[in-house]
Amino acid sequence: MRRRDFLATSAAAAAGSSLIGCRAPESTAAAETSAAPAAQNPLSGPVGDGGVPGLFGSAHRAVWGARGVTAAADYYASLAGTSIMMQGGNAIDAIVAASAMLNVSEPYMSGLGGFGGYMLIYLAEENRVVGLDALGQSPAASSPETMTLADFDAGYKAPIVPGAFKGWTAALERYGTMSLGDVFEPAIRTAEDGFAFSRFDEIVTGSDAERLGRFPSTTRVLFPNGRPPRMGEIIKQPELAASMRRLAREGAEDFYQGEIGDRIVAFLAENGGHMTKADLESYEVGWREPITTTFQGHDLYAMPPGSCGMSMFQALNIMDGYDLANMDLYGSEFAHLWLEAYKLALIDDDVYNTGKEDVEIPVDRIISKAYADEQRERISPARVASFSGAPLPFYGTTSLSSADRWGNAVAFTQSLVSGYGSAVIAGDTGIFLNNGHMFGFVLEEGHVNHLEGGKRAKGVMTPCVVMKDGNLMAAIGAAGGYTIPQTVGQVITKLTVGGMDVQLAIASPRMCINRGGGRTPIPEDSVTYLEAGFPPEVYEELADRGHYLADPGNPGGVQGVYRDAETGALAGGSDPRRDGHAIAW
Repeated sequence: MRRRDFLATSAAAAAGSSLIGCRAPESTAAAETSAAPAAQNPLSGPVGDGGVPGLFGSAHRAVWGARGVTAAADYYASLAGTSIMMQGGNAIDAIVAASAMLNVSEPYMSGLGGFGGYMLIYLAEENRVVGLDALGQSPAASSPETMTLADFDAGYKAPIVPGAFKGWTAALERYGTMSLGDVFEPAIRTAEDGFAFSRFDEIVTGSDAERLGRFPSTTRVLFPNGRPPRMGEIIKQPELAASMRRLAREGAEDFYQGEIGDRIVAFLAENGGHMTKADLESYEVGWREPITTTFQGHDLYAMPPGSCGMSMFQALNIMDGYDLANMDLYGSEFAHLWLEAYKLALIDDDVYNTGKEDVEIPVDRIISKAYADEQRERISPARVASFSGAPLPFYGTTSLSSADRWGNAVAFTQSLVSGYGSAVIAGDTGIFLNNGHMFGFVLEEGHVNHLEGGKRAKGVMTPCVVMKDGNLMAAIGAAGGYTIPQTVGQVITKLTVGGMDVQLAIASPRMCINRGGGRTPIPEDSVTYLEAGFPPEVYEELADRGHYLADPGNPGGVQGVYRDAETGALAGGSDPRRDGHAIAW
């Protein structure tokens, strides 16, 4: 396989990164033979440490350990997870501890009031993968008659029934070894003592300041100085700490059937929301059988619909039919075929994928090798239609992974949906509530994911477990809206085909198709972009094939753990586009 050392060559590529910009379609008067310079994405930043351009944080190498590793999008969370393993906990204990910490130190991405998430757990003793569906469901009163797109975005009608906390407790009770109080303690202490705002925290919060500023319960906690916090300020959350202490003692019942739940729904009712106590009481998580496929001699496991695992598998199956071993993973041929494969997969995603349990989805056909062969025939190696659009912001999603000394591993992706979710803190609970309607449903009549009351939401999250010859290789997940199945698939390809270590596979430049409004990026309304770091000629060669490359937008955020097949040593990789850093011991 032809490969290039991107840590050595990406600086040269960055010098030509003006080619990332928008080359106007042939039909416009602005058509030129060279691309215009790209605007700098403020969440990407300048060339980062280590020579990898386009990254917000510093690029670092994989971290290795023998006894445990946690990789999260925030270093407070990675520390919490690995500290729990140092106290004797396993990977499941660690993932719940890290999830709880993210509620405190990355409050714009996930939390107790979150949309929910999907968790894949590899159980070493049983040599099997189990899946947990903790996606929330729409309130009974949710309907196109009671909601608008503005209601989806922010405010008191935006939340769906939170699934996150019930998912944490379900995983801990079934497969963990420690108590909820034990794994919550690091997060509670941090909420009481405060955490220091980072530059990334400042950027995300500043970009959401207008939404957040509409809600007094939010600004009272988050803007203690009457404005969004700056880098280096300490944010304390005593009300959240008190809620977490109560929940650590009382368990999930208090959130869904008891006092905390009562306080949340009373606050929403006072402000015109329509989630009720009956909505909370009726919610249950589900243990699901993962779907599987093979890719380059590896076995992959992902969650069934409404996860985008089905769509990622379709695209990887299409790519599996090409001679990837002799293809440059950063060349225009690979990029073209990859983008075309994902366009086909995401068209099917928009037609079939939903979290609703009463809808028949032809999963077996969609992830079959035979269907991939049919889809592959639809791809022209030379041409594609031209699509355009605007770069998109980060979404309020986070992913985290862990692995322990006993061979267990977890990949978990959870979300508030938009940054800070609904932008509403539920009264004096300190808990941010999600805006799960935004990605979970659509208002379009006749669409498979048409909004109905009391239905489980669709979730774009796509955690994946990778096995080789019956042994655990990796557990990976990502944030980033509909970039998620694309970025997870790219990291898997770089690990299995490119032979990269987990950190370089995550940190190296990516390509994405995306779309606004929380909708599937189907071709008639999508934007295509490459991050800085691809060889300069690739941008021109893709444009010659008909791709319209917009300025780089949301690059997602990937976290993963890896196990060495020979030694059993554990590695963690964390996306330098965000604040994470894996921690191993």
